[in-house]
Amino acid sequence: MKKIGTILIASDFQKPWNPAYYIKRGFEKNKITVHTFDPSAKENSYDALMEAVKLSAPQMLLYIKDYGLKPEWLQEIKKKGIILVQWYIDPVIPDWLPPFAKVSDVFFTMSEGLVDDFKRLGVKNVFWLSQAFEPDFFNIKEITKEDIETYSADIAFVGNLGSKEQYLSRRDSLTKVIDAGFKLKWWGPKIPRKLSTIPVIFGKLGRAYGGKFVWFEEYAKVVKLSKIFLAFDSKPQIRKSMSARMYTAVGCGAFYMCRHVEGIEDILVPGKEIVTFRSENEMIDMIRYYLKNNEARMKIAEAGTKRVLQEHTYELRVRQLLSIVEDVIKS
Repeated sequence: MKKIGTILIASDFQKPWNPAYYIKRGFEKNKITVHTFDPSAKENSYDALMEAVKLSAPQMLLYIKDYGLKPEWLQEIKKKGIILVQWYIDPVIPDWLPPFAKVSDVFFTMSEGLVDDFKRLGVKNVFWLSQAFEPDFFNIKEITKEDIETYSADIAFVGNLGSKEQYLSRRDSLTKVIDAGFKLKWWGPKIPRKLSTIPVIFGKLGRAYGGKFVWFEEYAKVVKLSKIFLAFDSKPQIRKSMSARMYTAVGCGAFYMCRHVEGIEDILVPGKEIVTFRSENEMIDMIRYYLKNNEARMKIAEAGTKRVLQEHTYELRVRQLLSIVEDVIKS
């Protein structure tokens, strides 16, 4: 088989911060010709997809989630001799996923702890492939006086604090940070306004809201102007299920403090490149310690950023993906 030189990425391209854009850049940096297709943006997705396949003539079709696709459409494309690859980037297995995973030639999960679960479901050629950082999207042109006033904080959190179950514990943890007397500022989608969220919106957590969703340069400024970047992965008990948030924040220069994820030490070393905690009391103690120890904090942040830029960019991750796919297809 010839090395893969042309691919089609079928994904959600509606918002510029969607991960498909980072993956696309990673392929381009590996000198792969990339065509894109957004099934959710087409009225007749099937016909549009088949036309996109015909025009782009890819050797490989990469998809992430369903996004309006159907497994039988993918099966039809597979019969044309096109390699099907799915890179699934959530730490859960929803009901819709197995049929999409089973039709793939190679399936990647961002959670190493789910590899055996996918195998038990009958998915063949399952591999763990963590997410990564794409530095091209997070350059800072300049930091103004207004930026310093807007983004500076002792503790920064970027994420969703809505009413879904996985977000509620974040609210509790962040409230404890505020109660401990630390200056917290969080960024993300607004908390939905309904009767149950009124106390949150008008309470201490609501008052700590930065006022908007941040990404790209603004995200990098939040990182640069905050002393500690705090994070809570939704499934820390699932081995190596770290979200892309870790790579993005650390890649931008964050002193990254997060709830300990099983196996995270194989990626970034706690105490040397990031800091992790296993309880809220430990979280508060670590915040207190590192806010008083600037040199230690900066040393850890610098080491983490260096490691991410050397080992965890999308350019490198795509290279790993291509190597695995080519080995599978050859065997």
